[in-house]
Amino acid sequence: VAAAMPPAPLEELADSETLLKAFFAEVSDAARDAEVERILACFKLNPYEHLNLRFDASEDDIRRAFRKVSLMVHPDKCSHPSAKVAFDAIGQAQRLLGQEEVKIELDFNLTRSRETVTKAWKKETRNDVVLRIRFQGDRDAQLAAFLETDECHERVKLEARKTIVDLEWRRRKLTLRIKSEEVRITQEEAEEKLARKEQQKKHKEWDNEKSRSERVGGWRDFMGGQKSKRKKQKVTGEFRAPTLRKEERAEEEEYHGLDKNGNRVLRPDEVSKAW
Repeated sequence: VAAAMPPAPLEELADSETLLKAFFAEVSDAARDAEVERILACFKLNPYEHLNLRFDASEDDIRRAFRKVSLMVHPDKCSHPSAKVAFDAIGQAQRLLGQEEVKIELDFNLTRSRETVTKAWKKETRNDVVLRIRFQGDRDAQLAAFLETDECHERVKLEARKTIVDLEWRRRKLTLRIKSEEVRITQEEAEEKLARKEQQKKHKEWDNEKSRSERVGGWRDFMGGQKSKRKKQKVTGEFRAPTLRKEERAEEEEYHGLDKNGNRVLRPDEVSKAW
């Protein structure tokens, strides 16, 4: 039987992706389990920690870190019972860092934390003779060297946790307050709506009662007018002589102008003429 061919050296592998897969093929289960535990213990509100990245990482750094960590904790490669939870966590971290608004807000908070740490470090090393001699009194060079150290990264990470937790607590309190205010406003609107309905109902009942009273009163007035009209006709309804025409009136005057002897009574003008 022919002897098995020795594996090709890593230098001869085609690309970095193959290098990465070859490296993680030799990673022990203990290392994978340790990576899962690290992810689960990360600060939940900082996706940089899930991917084990420095806070000044670029987009390419984020992609490479996600690829590296995902190969470590992938459920098909890792036997840890929480491997899937860790894998989902790093996927969520990559998505958050891919959202521009989320990354801008996170980077702003991290910058504030870095400034706080830098200010504290300057105060601590103000009289540090060793640093002064090492960097020949150049404070800018001292600061630049400090910002590249793991100590600075850890201090910024801890300060960022406090800053982010404080902001998240304020945000949640504000959300609860807004929600409580919305509930209060909703209740007030419901009460006002109910009060308006009751008021409208009372007005409607009042209008109906008023309308009924007006109808009854109008009918009574109408009937009273009919009665008074009939009563007036009854009182003042004695016989009235019809108006006579001129000839009839003259004959009537002539008939009624007779004395007891039947002689016509002279008019005043006739009497004056007789005299």
